[in-house]
Amino acid sequence: MSEVRVRSYRLVVRVVLLQAGCALIAASVFLVLKGAAAALAALAGGLIVAAGSAVFGWRAFRPGVAGAATLGTAMYAGVALKWLWFVLALYLTMARLKLEAAPLLIGMCVAQLGYWAGLMRLK
Repeated sequence: MSEVRVRSYRLVVRVVLLQAGCALIAASVFLVLKGAAAALAALAGGLIVAAGSAVFGWRAFRPGVAGAATLGTAMYAGVALKWLWFVLALYLTMARLKLEAAPLLIGMCVAQLGYWAGLMRLK
């Protein structure tokens, strides 16, 4: 594996794990304050974001070292797949599973903090 692909893979794994950790923290807080149903919704929201980041990373970093047009297409495809996943997952969790909306969306927002933390470089 090339150095670029290894670094890309590590970045995606770090971001996804941090987002999953943030989802667990949000679910734990909701479990203590509001109960199991709210905790499940917060966990589902956070894991939706983590899975979306994994899909984006898989598609966006797939070409490795390539031309600008190829990388641009890969990034747009990654974002499109991520948003398609968000729409499908939100429909399933809110319309079909009938999870509570507020904890679900709060879990998504908290998991997004893991994305921003994962992009920071600490030396």
